[in-house]
Amino acid sequence: MSVILRVGAGLAALIIGYYVLGFIADHWAWFASVAILLGGTALAGWFLFRSRGHEHRDRALTAERHELMRGVDRMNMPDFDVMVGQLLVGLDAKRVKKFGHRKNDLGCNFVVTFTNGKRIIVRAKKDDKQLRRRNGNRHVQILGGEIKARWDCDAGVIITNANLHWMHHAARNEAVARQLGVLIVDRDRLAEWIDTGQPPAELRPVRAAIQAGTAAPQ
Repeated sequence: MSVILRVGAGLAALIIGYYVLGFIADHWAWFASVAILLGGTALAGWFLFRSRGHEHRDRALTAERHELMRGVDRMNMPDFDVMVGQLLVGLDAKRVKKFGHRKNDLGCNFVVTFTNGKRIIVRAKKDDKQLRRRNGNRHVQILGGEIKARWDCDAGVIITNANLHWMHHAARNEAVARQLGVLIVDRDRLAEWIDTGQPPAELRPVRAAIQAGTAAPQ
């Protein structure tokens, strides 16, 4: 009796399977649509979950760096210059020489010499409320004109706690900076440098000198 039941169950399963396969074959487009819909929903949910996690971390990181830069904003000019000097020493360059301030509002000058002989002039300029208001363009142009003529360097860097990339001024400032061989390290990039201890990619020792130096006018 048990053998007959097992055989009957097997035949029933085969018959049911036959009809199920036939039904799927007749309605394959519907099943494919449902599968795609369910798969797409699951994938979208996964991406949404991940993006929310990234957004939360990004907001926390942004808040931390805003607080960090508020501390920089409260620094007086000598303290700001000292901080920039310490960042430059961390570049592991061959030599960092401070020339201090000229008798104007342009900022503190450092000449950094890399092991391959490349030299960059770095100007530390704390925001004096005029720098951002005038978009920093004047400072970029002046530094660009002094790279070779005054400092005999290959490229220039301006480091400031001002935001020179706000609104429509970013493209113009970057275009002028590239043309003159100047790298702009303003508020966001400076915050990242201080926070992570990692300088902008253009200043890391593996590059030996900023890329702008190779494109700077001779």
